[in-house]
Amino acid sequence: MNKDELLRQLEETLQGLPERMSGNEASDIVTDWLRPLAFTNRRVVIETMRDLISHRVPPSEFGPEYAIPESRMWVALHVAEALNLQELRPDVESLLEDTRAGKTLLPVYEKSIMRYLKTLSK
Repeated sequence: MNKDELLRQLEETLQGLPERMSGNEASDIVTDWLRPLAFTNRRVVIETMRDLISHRVPPSEFGPEYAIPESRMWVALHVAEALNLQELRPDVESLLEDTRAGKTLLPVYEKSIMRYLKTLSK
């Protein structure tokens, strides 16, 4: 399996979840689904989460078309934290820097990103 195949399967999984399901519930389901793969094909899981975390849209340009990519970014952060994917620490640091610089997300998200970074620092 490669990154593109995993991204496709991840998207199918997320689209198949009930609309009423919260983002946290969806993140937990994805994490449980990826847990075995993180042992057997860690590199692909890391590449896939890295791809999702790299999503950047300046807050001034954010629109409805970016809601799904942003939600996938939060899922990837949750997966990184839950599966202790230390290799993604630089990616989360970059996201925090870009948030602080106003390049992506609103400043209100800084604390959430810092929490993920703190977990990956242990």
